[in-house]
Formats: sequence, structure tokens, C-alpha cells
Amino acid sequence: MSDDSAKKGMEVRTKLFGEKAAQDGDKFLRNFDEGFATFLNEQLFGTIWSRPGLPIKLRSLLTMTALMALGRGPELRLHMRGALNLGIPPEEIKELIVHVSQYSGVPTAVEAIRAFNEVTAPPKTKE
Repeated sequence: MSDDSAKKGMEVRTKLFGEKAAQDGDKFLRNFDEGFATFLNEQLFGTIWSRPGLPIKLRSLLTMTALMALGRGPELRLHMRGALNLGIPPEEIKELIVHVSQYSGVPTAVEAIRAFNEVTAPPKTKE
């Protein structure tokens, strides 16, 4: 079962973050602690994110909502990028920020706007 969960976990992470980012994130976590990295990949992504009850795009929106409400800026940015990779339009992420602001407060909305602007900014060109 854990081999199946590990495979599913990496598949979900690749859909969200792209192959290179999923592998880099896995390496980052494994350098910290092998067991923790395995747990997150198998349990969070391989089991929870892979459950059949909700589509992956809805799970992504829910995750951004929770991260915004909790004021977790760095993880929010990561999951905003994931949402965009899944094909969630920037307009929907904006609407999420406006909606959740009424429940989590203006400071969390301002931080989410900063994250959104950073994630959706055009790549800087070298001059």
C-alpha cells in the first residue's frame, strides 16, 4: 500500500507543482528528515489529496483558503502556483481572496494579495 501511496503522492505533487518542483520539494524534505518526507508524500498527497470525494481543483481552492485564513504566506504562494498549474484561472484566485477576506480579515487578504501579485507577475527579463 505504501508504494501505491508514494506513487500517487508524487503524481499529485507533479500535477500541482510540475515535475522539477515536485522532485526539488521532495529532496528538500528528505534532506531535512526522510521519515517526514515519506509521511507527507504518502499521507498528505498520496492518501488525502488522492481521495475520490473532491476533484483536485477544489482541493487546491480549499487549501489556498485554509492557508490564507491561517496567514501562511510562503505555503500560500506555493499553492497559488499549483492552482495555476492545474488550470485555475487567476480571476478565481482573486475571487477566493475577496470572499475569504470577509471571514479571515483584512490583514490576511492583504498578505494574500501580495502573494497573488508575486505569483502572477510576469517573469523579469534580464537587460
